[in-house]
Amino acid sequence: MSRTAFFKNISPIGKLIILLILVFLFALIFALSGLIIGMYFFDTSLADVGNFISNPVSQKAISFIKFYQVINQIGIFILPSFVFAFLVSNSTSDYLSFNKSPKLISLLIGGMIIYTILPAINFLGDYNAGISLPNFLSNIEDWMIAKEEQAQKLTIIFLNANTISGLLVNIFIVALIPAIGEELLFRGILLKLFNGIFKNIHIAVIVSAILFSAIHLQFFGFFPRALLGLLLGYLFVFTKNLWVPIFAHFLNNASSVIIYYLHNNGVIKTSMENFGATQNNVYIIGSVLITAWLMIMMYQKEGVDRFSSQTFRG
Repeated sequence: MSRTAFFKNISPIGKLIILLILVFLFALIFALSGLIIGMYFFDTSLADVGNFISNPVSQKAISFIKFYQVINQIGIFILPSFVFAFLVSNSTSDYLSFNKSPKLISLLIGGMIIYTILPAINFLGDYNAGISLPNFLSNIEDWMIAKEEQAQKLTIIFLNANTISGLLVNIFIVALIPAIGEELLFRGILLKLFNGIFKNIHIAVIVSAILFSAIHLQFFGFFPRALLGLLLGYLFVFTKNLWVPIFAHFLNNASSVIIYYLHNNGVIKTSMENFGATQNNVYIIGSVLITAWLMIMMYQKEGVDRFSSQTFRG
């Protein structure tokens, strides 16, 4: 006996509202639950937990922050996505597009793209970091700078490890969980809903990429992250398989974690910030051209009748 989805036939805008409600509710529940569980598990007080979040300097504080990060990722991205898919589709796995194994060639091309686009990503990052707002928006710019410094500080705290076990924990927290959760929400759901709203798959990819970048609240890295979001979006559109952008997203994050680990422990000289960076315009242009060629190759390997597919109707 097949299951009937409660909200299968409502409009994409209606589904978007339901999704936002679910994300808000689960985020709130898991944020509070994470604090309570963390207080018990780490044997600490609410006041100490507040200090852990605002200024994680001790090992106990860092462990709590990592635990809390996983809880929040599950609450904001993963669980709401599954519940939403359950409510709007008779088959959760079909709706989220990970019911089939991806083609090996698609995984390989998706992985290659993460590295071929690096010079262009770093170029955009340098350009983005140099943007200044007008004087009348100085308060906003100061807030953006503060958020960026806070994010960088937290990134260093997360990635700092000198053991293999610490590296593996970081890969799990920084690479695997975000890759699954963010792809579920932004490509598996939002891209489809925006396609249903705008009736244009390209606009859907662009809007979902912009939101993907904006939600990280790292404004001086907005453009390179948006470009990454575009690539992940088209990887999903071309393959109709969420495992491909999940793999590419994981590879992107895991590479940063591993490079930081190797550099921080003196194994290599290249830092995470400089990995794939170049000032040579030929390499930067070549980065874009090679990536475009790989995307075209994937499009051809997967087939050409993709943009009108039922897969992208939210």
